Amino acid sequence: MRKHKINDLNVCLCAAVCLSLLGSCKDDYIYDDEAPTWLGNNIYEYLEQNGQYTNYLALVKDLGYEETLRRTGSKTLFPATDEAFANYFRANGMNGSGAEFVHGLPASQKRYLFNTTMLNMAYLSNMLANVTSDADGLSEGTAVRRTSSATLLDTVPYVSYADMPKTSFWKRFERKGGSFLADNGNRMSVFFTPQYFSRINLTESDWNVISKGWGMPWDASGFYVNGIHVQAQNKDVTCKNGYLHLADGVVTPLPNMAEAITSTPEVSQFAELLNMFSFPYYDGMVQSNLAAAYGGVFNEDSTVFVKRYFNQTDFNSDPEGKVDINGYGTLLYDPASHAYGGNTDMAMMLVPTNEAMQEYWTSEEGKFLADKFPQWDSVYTKVISAFLQNHQQRSFSGALPHNWDIVADNAGYELGITENDIVKTIPANNGLIYVTNKVFAPVDYQSVYAPVLISDSTTIMSPAIKNDVDNDYNLKYHFYLRSLDSRYNLLVPTDQALADYRDPITWAIWANEQIDNREIWSFRVYMGRVVADVYAVNEDGAKGELLRTLDDETGDERNQVNDRLQDLLDMHIVVANDEAEPLSGYLDEGVQPYFLTKGGAVLQAEGVGGALSVKGLGDVEMGWPSAHVIALENGDPARYEMTNGRTFFINRILQDSYKSVYYTMADVETHEAYAAFYQLLQGDERVWTYFEEDDDVEPIFDLNATTSSSGLGPIVTSFNNFRYTVLVPTKEALDRAFAEDPELWTWEQIAAETDAGKKKEKTLYLLNFLRYHFVDGILPLGEGISYNGSYATAARDENNHFVYLNVSGNGSQLTFTSENTGTQAHVVTEDESNYNVFTRDYIVNNSDYKAATQIIASSHAVIHLVDHVVDYR
Repeated sequence: MRKHKINDLNVCLCAAVCLSLLGSCKDDYIYDDEAPTWLGNNIYEYLEQNGQYTNYLALVKDLGYEETLRRTGSKTLFPATDEAFANYFRANGMNGSGAEFVHGLPASQKRYLFNTTMLNMAYLSNMLANVTSDADGLSEGTAVRRTSSATLLDTVPYVSYADMPKTSFWKRFERKGGSFLADNGNRMSVFFTPQYFSRINLTESDWNVISKGWGMPWDASGFYVNGIHVQAQNKDVTCKNGYLHLADGVVTPLPNMAEAITSTPEVSQFAELLNMFSFPYYDGMVQSNLAAAYGGVFNEDSTVFVKRYFNQTDFNSDPEGKVDINGYGTLLYDPASHAYGGNTDMAMMLVPTNEAMQEYWTSEEGKFLADKFPQWDSVYTKVISAFLQNHQQRSFSGALPHNWDIVADNAGYELGITENDIVKTIPANNGLIYVTNKVFAPVDYQSVYAPVLISDSTTIMSPAIKNDVDNDYNLKYHFYLRSLDSRYNLLVPTDQALADYRDPITWAIWANEQIDNREIWSFRVYMGRVVADVYAVNEDGAKGELLRTLDDETGDERNQVNDRLQDLLDMHIVVANDEAEPLSGYLDEGVQPYFLTKGGAVLQAEGVGGALSVKGLGDVEMGWPSAHVIALENGDPARYEMTNGRTFFINRILQDSYKSVYYTMADVETHEAYAAFYQLLQGDERVWTYFEEDDDVEPIFDLNATTSSSGLGPIVTSFNNFRYTVLVPTKEALDRAFAEDPELWTWEQIAAETDAGKKKEKTLYLLNFLRYHFVDGILPLGEGISYNGSYATAARDENNHFVYLNVSGNGSQLTFTSENTGTQAHVVTEDESNYNVFTRDYIVNNSDYKAATQIIASSHAVIHLVDHVVDYR
């Protein structure tokens, strides 16, 4: 049979019209009474005369389409040969073939086998990917799906209760034993055409991944309909009333993604989790349409439901109002919705095999789940929701394999799919399923805070780190901790530990000035947010009477609680992979004693793995015990190895240093060796009064009081919310320096000087000498810690540039070398009270620091006694 394109027909018709214009006006157009001889038979006659389509024609006759396919009209069909039908029946366990066999099939099966093969419009193959809309007109190559003659009325199966999802939503059918379940919309057919491939830039390499396991070769001339090949030589058969595209196999409806997943045994674990979000939805319109089509079969006792899935797009509440779906969790979209994506796109899902699900469960990254839950289906639905959403992509065309290096997950992070992750693919009528050999955990459950979100022991730290309420009072620490390029230690005090938080402001005032208004804060969760009960402190340092409760959702009370939570969180996070920071690393590897926190404090750690013990330097200062990793119910330590670091649940809060540089050095009883340098740092009140209006002269220590803030006692004025090392020369070293440098005057000499110019010159010279002993960076001495670098000091040269020191050392020694002269100062380690002395200078939110309620800024420092002044010249 000769084949023609529609364009050929248009050319012929146009030519005929033109010829008639050149002749007479006689009305003798021959196609008024007959079709062109080259146009061929009608569809039915073509198939009948071919002789290879008896099974297909039996379906046509039984379903009442014979007359339709004999008349002129506009139809597109994808018929299969008798051989293809025989293969299909055999593959599906059916013994028989041929017209008589087909006549004996149930009506629903006939509709299943035929309706998908007919489109109610005439389409050449190159038109299958075109879409016409009122707004945009013709859009070429954009369609991947089309509506066929198939409708949800074709087949409405009865599903027994044993085959229904095992959730409370489906419990209603237990007594009845099952129910009829209709499709969620009419099934669309999927067309993979060269035109669509070209439009979305789908390459042959992409196709090799997309069709993995189908046995469908790349074809730039033919096309595929519902996974069945139409070869180039078998497409575009032109008939009087439409087009035939002769398929290599029987074209049947594809399942939706939910059906495909739940019917694939090797992904049954994922399917079980997916079904947790399914719901039997009653749609009155579906019920009435079925009653109209089938009469009394679907009466009140045969109520029909539609299996839907809770999702963010169009079904995010319980129709019966029994379950808070926001708390229960949803999918990203409904994998059973046949309409999802429209004509121009569809969805994509990654579905791990049962083996992959088990491997994740028993891996280090899945341990936090396995420690709490006996199996996957017992995990909180809110957590399962996040996992499932992370395996859903909204767009098939936007997630082609050649774009996998930039495909993001639901939170906007790189998903990291590779071709090696794909076991096979499963086509569905509303998307493509990639069966994978790995689980793609959401970033929230890859990160170090993942164990915190699900543990019964960390219900306070969970909303402190990640609170889904989006407002200005949400600290949003999860955004920092979910960086997968960084590596962290996250130390998590348990709920029990968080009942005893020594408030840093009141305890610092007590530690520095012996004014005892100390408070202990007891954190708890109220209406989803962290609040605090504030207690007085007894003489023995224990919790006393309740003073007040800070539980407001907004305002000053909320700010106070957040201020302490931020300070606490910064104290319990240590970056493990900062190559430029000597105090970076994993706490539990036993390689060094000191580690730098996110907030600039230092922690003291010892022990390996679950035997880790940690102290904040406030704990050291006060003589409090170390924090230890708690034991789980099974006896294992609560230590987790996550994608971006390690998580430790600990039994105590780590408290930061309370004492400032000023008050630490003033403690002559403890640090007698600091006294001479401390006196120099204090200066002379006569000199400060003289230069009170001179901005060039700034004391080393000052309250730095403003109308709204103050240091918590005298603070180091050159500190700037950072971390520092303070070098304290011995008295002998200072005496030597003053003796050797005639330009270096004592405060007594400066105070006595009457020449204003000289007085200022000597004051600035002495201050610069002192500031040369304040070094940027906190540099404690300890085994396993080594230094070899250049560090800025607070001193400036004649060009007003900061002056630097070279620092070198290992666990047993630390040397500071002047870049200008090469002279060296070494840390004196004979007396432990004179080196590795840690401090914290606070700036608080009130000009009267005794009335402050929040920490505005703070600077941490370590103090070392050294055997030589740093040569400042």
